[in-house]
Formats: sequence, C-alpha cells, structure tokens
Amino acid sequence: MSVFTCITRLQLDQFFSAYPLGEVIAFEGISDGIDNTNYGVTTTQGRFVLTLFESLAADQLPYFLELLTYLSKNSLLYPCPQRDRQTNFLGRLHGKPAAVFKRIPGLAIASPSVLHCQEIGLQLAKLHRCTRDYLFPIKSANDVSCCKTLLDRIDRHLSAEDRELIDDELAFQAENNPANLPSGVIHADLFRDNVLFVDNRLSGLLDFYGACTDTLLLDVAIAANDWCCDYGTVNEQKFAALLAAYESLRPLKPQERQHWPTLLRAAALRFWLSRLEYQYYPRPGAMTQQKDPLVFRRILAQHRQSACLSGNINTFNLRSTA
Repeated sequence: MSVFTCITRLQLDQFFSAYPLGEVIAFEGISDGIDNTNYGVTTTQGRFVLTLFESLAADQLPYFLELLTYLSKNSLLYPCPQRDRQTNFLGRLHGKPAAVFKRIPGLAIASPSVLHCQEIGLQLAKLHRCTRDYLFPIKSANDVSCCKTLLDRIDRHLSAEDRELIDDELAFQAENNPANLPSGVIHADLFRDNVLFVDNRLSGLLDFYGACTDTLLLDVAIAANDWCCDYGTVNEQKFAALLAAYESLRPLKPQERQHWPTLLRAAALRFWLSRLEYQYYPRPGAMTQQKDPLVFRRILAQHRQSACLSGNINTFNLRSTA
C-alpha cells in the first residue's frame, strides 16, 4: 500500500456518496506497500480503506474481489469489499478502478517472534484448506520465465557478480523445477507488512492482489523467507516453528519435502529480482517506500549454501551440504 494518486476531499465525498457507509469525517494516505494507492477513511459509520488500483487490469479485479468476499465469509481476518448502493464492488475515482474495504484493526510486526511465525504457518494452512476447492483463474507470475523477464529489464544495471549468480540460479531452477506438487490459491506475498496483529493476536491478512493459482508450498516458502529471517539471516528456530505449525493442519507430501529447499531458493530469487526492478525503476508517488533488494540476495546465498530439510520435517538442518 502506498499513495501514487492524490485525491481531494471533494472527490472522496462524491465517491463515498455512492455507498451506504455514512459521511466522510477524515481521511489520510497509507504509506505501507508498493503497488496500489490506499487511504484510511473514517466515516460516521466506521473506519474503511479506500484502494485505487494502479496496475491490475480492470477485467482481472473482479476475481480478486470475489476471492476476498469468499474468504471474508469464512473468517474475519480478511478485508471484505463493500458494495455501493447499486451492489457493485468496483467504482472509479480519479480515472482509476477503486474499491472500499472495512478496515481491520491492528499493526504490522517489524520483528516477529517464534510465536508470530507459528501463527503465520497456521493461517497459511487455513487459507490453503479454505480455498481447496476454489477455482481462481489468475496465472502465476512466480515461475522461471517471469524471473527471466525481470532479469531482462534490469540486466544493464547488474554487476558481473550478481548477473553470474542470477544466471546460475535460473539454470538450477530450470533443471529442478518441481512438477505435480499440490497446488491451489496462494497469497504469494504474505510478508510482515501484509499481516496485522492486536496484542500479539493475528487480526488481519491483507493485500491479496498478487494471489494466483500456484504451488502451495511456494506460498509457505515466500512467507518463511520474510518472517523467519532476521535482517536477511536465516533463523533456524523460526523456520522450524512456521513449518511445524503449517504441517499441523496440512502435512506435507514426500515430494514436497524433497523440493522444499528448491522452493526456498525460487522464492528468494523472485523477490530479489522484483525489488531490484523497483529500485531501478521506482514509481513516482506522494507516499512510497523502498525495500532493500540485498536482503533477498543474502537469503538466496544462504539457501544455496546450506538450507535443506533434515529427515525430521519439523526441524531444519542449516549446516552446509556442499
């Protein structure tokens, strides 16, 4: 979440007049995130989040809003889209698609504990179980071909050392691409700034606009690389806690155990490249944030050198296997 598009109070009043959500009292930009413009809006009926979609195609947006509607019927942890007086989820503001959500209380955790990591593992398993039979047509952007597209865009900015590392990892991923692993709806971006807590109790899961149908274990790897690494350093205890909690609801199959180290590397590479792209080609906005690409370079290097599952799925053996 960020603010790329500035709106006025008059525009906001006009937009909210189409909703049965009361009169606007106050609003402010939300700086977290990097993809869409978000405002916190307080009305006479409560607190809401207004999202202006900056990059998603308008014809894709209904799929994401329908997914959030489905999820919010099963749990209060998910932001529920609000319908306007014509029962529409989507409107237009400042020439862009826009939607309103009930604001979920809580704050993001900057330095997660082992208990936070356990909770993330549990909630990911619940998400994957809840959507087991849900058909979601959005294509994944997490495969080798997408990484190559990102690489082509940033190639001229890279050092020879970084280019060699990326090329080697892409070759490894192409040769070891796991097939036929359990798949379904994945969040694909369940980082710390997309999860809210109130008094160490998880209160909300946000930002499903990177969601797609893909390998379930990749979703776990993406989350673990953020939640279980301390400033880019792998934390063995946190990895074990997250994975054990996930397995308490959805035990991994043997082929998933086999490919877990590969997916950790794939997830680290994907977000290293995307952060590099954002660093070299930042989008202008009134309130935006940069995330350090080197964090995921360090994580990838550690996984390449030493990360693997031991015979006990609930523990990690992080000593070198080279």
